[in-house]
Amino acid sequence: MTAEDPAYEEVVADVDAESDEAAEQLLDETAESAFAPPPVPRALRIPEVLLDIFSVSTDSTRAAAARVCRSWSTLALDVLWRDMQSPIPLLQILSPLQPKQTPEQDGETYKDWDFENGLVDADWTRFHYYATRIRTLVYHINDAAIGSKNNCLSPRALERAALLYPYGRCLVPNIQELRCHVTWDEAVQTIPAFVGPKLKALTMSFCTGMPGRCLKGLFQALVSRTPLLDHFHLSTDCPVVEFEVALAKWFESTPLLTEAELPRYYQTEMIVGTLGKLENLRSLATVWDNHLPYDEHGVCFKLSDDTFPCLTNLDIEGHLDYALATLQESPQLSRIKCICLTSYRAPTSEEVLNLTTALASACPVLDVVWLNFVSEDGTTATEPLAFEVFRPLLDCHGVTEFVVGHDLPLLLEASDVDEMAEGWPELKVLLLTRDPNHTSNTLAFDYGLDVSILAHMAQKLRNLTNLGLFLDVEQFTDFEGNLDPPHQFEKLIVLDVGCSPIPVHAVSAVGLYLGSLIVSPEAWIQCSMEPWYRGARGDPKFTENWGRWYSTFTLMNMVTRSKAVTAKTTGMLRQRHEIQSLKK
Repeated sequence: MTAEDPAYEEVVADVDAESDEAAEQLLDETAESAFAPPPVPRALRIPEVLLDIFSVSTDSTRAAAARVCRSWSTLALDVLWRDMQSPIPLLQILSPLQPKQTPEQDGETYKDWDFENGLVDADWTRFHYYATRIRTLVYHINDAAIGSKNNCLSPRALERAALLYPYGRCLVPNIQELRCHVTWDEAVQTIPAFVGPKLKALTMSFCTGMPGRCLKGLFQALVSRTPLLDHFHLSTDCPVVEFEVALAKWFESTPLLTEAELPRYYQTEMIVGTLGKLENLRSLATVWDNHLPYDEHGVCFKLSDDTFPCLTNLDIEGHLDYALATLQESPQLSRIKCICLTSYRAPTSEEVLNLTTALASACPVLDVVWLNFVSEDGTTATEPLAFEVFRPLLDCHGVTEFVVGHDLPLLLEASDVDEMAEGWPELKVLLLTRDPNHTSNTLAFDYGLDVSILAHMAQKLRNLTNLGLFLDVEQFTDFEGNLDPPHQFEKLIVLDVGCSPIPVHAVSAVGLYLGSLIVSPEAWIQCSMEPWYRGARGDPKFTENWGRWYSTFTLMNMVTRSKAVTAKTTGMLRQRHEIQSLKK
């Protein structure tokens, strides 16, 4: 629901008893006439049925329903105000907002939106009537509901509202999920105004260069205010050392936390020690929104027998020998099902083999494996990795998702595909260095996988839904094969070619070939990169290459749709023939 929606003026109107009595009197007066309205169906008197109807209705329909009668009003308003994409409509109940010019900053002029009358005549009862219905809220300082990026909601306006609110410290007492993005230092301290005791999910992101003192003050203010918090996501480029104590202290007051997503290099000894005491924590993940410089202080993940009793998802980053020591010294990792290991420097094949051997031994029930070996210390790997260094992980037969990142493409043979099919029978996602960070112009020719390997994968890896490879299609200029071969990707939805180059002369042949191997007409091709990719995504060469892959996808899609129509027609003819045979 947005501020521009005309439904807001209707929603904020009071639905009082007098209007209900007038409506009932009108119905009584016309009941005896020939034009009496039909009785309301019994189904529309059942709250559960009405909630289902309102949940799929438009905002304007809900606003109209809220003015029908008292029973409809309560349910319609609950749905209408439940998920708010902005706090502006709620704040406008107190007073209209007006812009105030601010001094020029960085060559730009900003408008600071504040209450028009300073909350002198604010109707707090009416405000509370709607505020208690909100369960999900998105809070942006640069709110689209008040204009362009240079229009900001005044932090002082929120501070004033929170100070005068007579029903508690939180402006939305029943909020369960808060997503906020703050780009202004002063606005950080307004976040607690939307943090209530029933909050279960908190997502916070901050602009580049946000001072640590602001985050320190924020987490100090949040202590003991989120006892039911279940999920926490933090995105910032601020070094953790600047507010580490405050963050750890706040974590101590979140006993029910099950998922924590923190920026890179935030696994300090203090924070890990605090999180390790949370009995319900199941997932400790890394947020890759910001490429922070390596910080040895923030890679101190150590497990002891009495920590992380329920942990199943884990991200570890740092030097490979550090990760190896963690795996060898932590016997309780046997319950880990999802793991992401990130190495600060490019390892050798022997080091990777030692790591995967220890990983398979320490985590036998793995389901998801992400291994990032892209160097970040200014060096680049000179030798590609072969699949044989990952062979120990084939003993983890429950793997359904396997992702590898490296500076160079992975070397893969048909025999490796056979081993994967045998060791990982339920494999669904396979992404193998589709986005190498090497800048060589001959990378595809030197190390790229021959596109013909896809036919063998279609035969062996029957459950794949996502496949990502760095392919060499330079020589694939002619396709004369069968458009409906016996072995195809029956479940594949996404083919991710990453940085794979494709020349113009190969587009048609590759498109026909891919169309012959893929069954679903909903399948598509994408050129995506993992968060650890350091190349330029927006340069002209990348854009041109993506354009050629899009042309390839268009041709592939024509083939898959044609096959789908043919299969449907064949099935209908077969069914008709069977019916005619039964009649005889």
